[in-house]
Formats: sequence, structure tokens, C-alpha cells
Amino acid sequence: MRFILRWGIGIAGGIAFILIIVAAFQITTSSGDPKKLQAGRELLTSAIAGLVLLILSALILRIIGVNILNIPGFGS
Repeated sequence: MRFILRWGIGIAGGIAFILIIVAAFQITTSSGDPKKLQAGRELLTSAIAGLVLLILSALILRIIGVNILNIPGFGS
């Protein structure tokens, strides 16, 4: 179970990192166009929110899985 959790977090974190880079590129190359600038900001906000949700979900799974339910496979 820990293997799946680590792979999932790694893949999702990598996708979030790529989206942050794409959003930064969109913002940088918007050339003052409000629509492109807004699209870049929305993508950046969504990527950061997704990354925060990823971190919180991993933390919650660890707390519930290990500390509360004592599920094997979540421990370190």
C-alpha cells in the first residue's frame, strides 16, 4: 500500500510542478492580454490548490491509517 501511495504522490506532485511551470510561462508570455493573464493565474492557483490537497490527503491518510486504525502498510 505504501508503494502505491508513494507512486501516486510522486506522479501527482510531478504533474502539479509541470502545471506551475506552464502557468508561469502563460503569465510571462501574456504580453498584457488580460484573458491570457487570467488564464495563467487560474492555472497557477489550481495547481497550487491541487498540491496543497495532495499534501493534506497524504497527511490525513497517514494519520488515519497509522495512528488511528493501525492499518499495516502505511507505517514507515
